[in-house]
Amino acid sequence: MVNLRDVGGMTTADGRRTRPGVLYRSEMPKVGDRPPPESMTWPPRTVIDLRSAVERGPDPHPLAALGAEIRVFPLLGDEAAPGRHTATSGAMEGGLQALYVAMVEHAAPQLAAIVDVVGEAPGPVLVHCAAGKDRTGVTIAVLLRLAGVVEENVLADYAATEQNMRGVVRRLKGHALLPGVSDPKRGRELVKTSLAAAEAVIATTDAHPGGVAGWVRAHGAGEESIRRWRDRLLA
Repeated sequence: MVNLRDVGGMTTADGRRTRPGVLYRSEMPKVGDRPPPESMTWPPRTVIDLRSAVERGPDPHPLAALGAEIRVFPLLGDEAAPGRHTATSGAMEGGLQALYVAMVEHAAPQLAAIVDVVGEAPGPVLVHCAAGKDRTGVTIAVLLRLAGVVEENVLADYAATEQNMRGVVRRLKGHALLPGVSDPKRGRELVKTSLAAAEAVIATTDAHPGGVAGWVRAHGAGEESIRRWRDRLLA
C-alpha cells in the first residue's frame, strides 16, 4: 500500500497531540498486499470503507479474512457508477471543491455516524476509499478537527497524498478513482489534491454553531461518542 499512514503526532490548539496507533488512512487494500512496517498494528481492528457497492464488488473485503470488522459508509452514494445519478454525481464534474462541499452537505449523516463508530469501535481504525484522497480526506479532516487538531496539520496531512498519487493510480489500474466521472480531462484534474477544497470542508464545518462538534451533533452524532473519540485520539 502506497498511501497508508498513521495520523498520530498532530498538534491540537490546546497543545495536545494525536496518539499513534488509533487512526490510519489509506487507499483501498488489495488481496496480497504486504503488511506495513512493524510500527503499525496490522491488521486494523476496524475498517471504515467509504466506497460504493459498485466499487466494492461481490468479493469480501481483503482485510475481513484477517479479522478486521468492516463498516461501510458509501459517501458518494451506493450506486456511484457511470450513468447513475447520486446526490454528489453532478458535483464530480465541477472539480474537487464542488465535490467536497457536496459531500459535506449530502453525506453529513454518514460522517456523523462514522463519529459514533470511531468513538466505540476497537482500534486501530482504518479509513479508506479507492485512492485514499477525496472521501478519505473529507472524513479524516472532520475527525481530526473534531479532536481539535489545528488546521495547518489537517491540511498538511491531506496534501501528503499528492506525492503518493502516481503509485495509487498504478495500483488501482482498471478501477475508477472517482466513479461517475466520465470526462477524461476532468478525471485527470481530480487525480490531484486541492488545498482550497480541503479548506472549504474545514470552513463549512467550523462555521456551524458550536464548530465541527456542533455540526456532527446536528447530523446525528452523540455527545458521548464525541467525548470518547477525543479521549481515544488525544494524548
